[in-house]
Amino acid sequence: KAAYDVGGYRVNPHIIQSSILGIRPRFSPPLLQTLFSPSRKSKTCSVKHIYALDYPEALAHFALSSGASTDPPVRVYSADCVFRDLRRAKEEFIRNNVRLQHNETKILFPKIVHYYAKDMSLDAYVLLETTVKCLPDPEKRIAQKLLKKKKSKNVEFSPENSTFRYVIIIEDSSRQTCL
Repeated sequence: KAAYDVGGYRVNPHIIQSSILGIRPRFSPPLLQTLFSPSRKSKTCSVKHIYALDYPEALAHFALSSGASTDPPVRVYSADCVFRDLRRAKEEFIRNNVRLQHNETKILFPKIVHYYAKDMSLDAYVLLETTVKCLPDPEKRIAQKLLKKKKSKNVEFSPENSTFRYVIIIEDSSRQTCL
C-alpha cells in the first residue's frame, strides 16, 4: 500500500500525521491504518518514531491535505521558513474558509480549525479572538461585534466534506524571504 522507505524506515500518511507530526488524526486511526498499512494486521504502538518531532505542531493542520474538499491546499514548504509559511497558510485558510451565518449572529469555522483549536487548547472565545485578525475587513468588523458578546454560541464548526479534491498552490520561492 501507500508507503515510502525513508532511510530504511517505512513511512505512510498515518505515521506522518500521528507519529512524526504528533497531531491527532482527523479520521479514526483504525481507518487510516487499514488504508495505509501492510495486509497483515497492524498493531497500535506507543514507541516514538525515529523521525518524530520533539513536540507536536498544531499549525500542521493547515499543511496537511487528505484530498477532502474542505482540506487546505497542498503547498511546498522549505525548512528555513517553515513556521512563517505555516502561519501564513493558517491565515489564508481562515480568510478563505470562515463564513458568517444566520443573519451575522454566528461565525462558521471549518472543522480543521476545530482540530487546531483542540490541539492548542483554545476555547471558543480565544479561537474567535485569534482568528479575527485573519479575516477580510467586512467580516472582521462583524466578528469583532460577536467577540464583544463573549458567547460560545456564536461559534459553529461546519462538517468535513470528503469529496475528493486537491488544490495545489505553486509559489515563486525565489521572491520569498524569511523575516
